[in-house]
Amino acid sequence: MWLAPDQDLTSQLPPVPVRVSVAEARLLLRALLPLPTLDVAAALAWVAYQQRHKTAAYRSHRKHRLLALQTRGP
Repeated sequence: MWLAPDQDLTSQLPPVPVRVSVAEARLLLRALLPLPTLDVAAALAWVAYQQRHKTAAYRSHRKHRLLALQTRGP
């Protein structure tokens, strides 16, 4: 919708701002955007990525926890 020359943007906005939750925004985006098709190779690549990412995060958190315990002492 284009604005008429004598109208400004504030006259086109709803009178009360609309609040949208994250779940509602995700639902709207799912309705608007096409979902990619997932084949077996892509699914396996995604699972492998997730496992690598989670393993790296676990090792990093574990390293920091062990270091904190060592510096704290008995």
